Amino acid sequence: MDRQTADEVLECLVGERTLYHYYRDRYSIGLLRHLSRRQALRIAALKQSPYAQLLQKPRVRNILADSGGKEIDDMQLARHDYDADQTDFVLTLGTWGSELKRETCWKQTSRPGYNLVLQLNFCRRHDRLFQRLGYTGDSFNYCGHPVSERRNTLAWARIDLDWQTGTALIEEIQSDWIRRVAWLGERVAGRLKSGQQPADETRYCGLKCSLQTTQEYCRFALERYAAIWAEAMLWATIAFVREELGLQRIYYHSEESGRLLKNIRGKLPPRSLYTDLPRKFCFVPTQETPEFLLRASGVGKAIRRSEGLSLFQLT
Repeated sequence: MDRQTADEVLECLVGERTLYHYYRDRYSIGLLRHLSRRQALRIAALKQSPYAQLLQKPRVRNILADSGGKEIDDMQLARHDYDADQTDFVLTLGTWGSELKRETCWKQTSRPGYNLVLQLNFCRRHDRLFQRLGYTGDSFNYCGHPVSERRNTLAWARIDLDWQTGTALIEEIQSDWIRRVAWLGERVAGRLKSGQQPADETRYCGLKCSLQTTQEYCRFALERYAAIWAEAMLWATIAFVREELGLQRIYYHSEESGRLLKNIRGKLPPRSLYTDLPRKFCFVPTQETPEFLLRASGVGKAIRRSEGLSLFQLT
């Protein structure tokens, strides 16, 4: 999108903070609630749809048992949309990109212009534990990525959109934090295994604390966030696009389309984020391409040259 459109969205939606609560598999309830506002949810029809896999989720099976197993509605879904073991986050919004073609490559946008960035940030409970590490760097995020300037960012999603066609494209979902914490946890475990003492000091990534304190933090972060960060980020993105932006048609890059249209060279992002994750959320492969990409200078030609280029679409 162009700079003016991006700025208008920010002006309308950016606030001090937005609290966001997530529990494992919450997306299954959320996707069905979105669908229930468009049509009656008859179980027989759902079993023949891309949403069939959601019926096997334990929480959804409980709803089916309560409803008699023939039809469910939004009120029934809403009653089950809570979990005491939910994890708290703070969402912030930013932008990323450039309208200069020469910068599109390293910005990794599918077309010249700007993306909205939805940032999934840690809550205070996490940050209090993190402060014990005596960290003196710029957190576990890479400074060249679109993270929050004021908060510790667990993950982010980049979104391109087009008001004319009512379409959004999820460009990427990514986390520096989990990858770097996993790396650090392995390094600390190796030092302890080699005979160093838990009280010895860690001097990696700007840290200045004991090996024991570092190991405790790494274990906490990985146990609490590693299994849910990607689905928490994708569900926050879908809810934002549909409930805040009011756009219903959502595309998501496949590994192939992302590599081609975002000019990704060298090391590729984790494959599962562009295969398993969209399928988990009931996106289906499609050779239909967002119209705004076909209209973009140079991008449309690249798409037409690539025979059978496939993305994912949430129907």
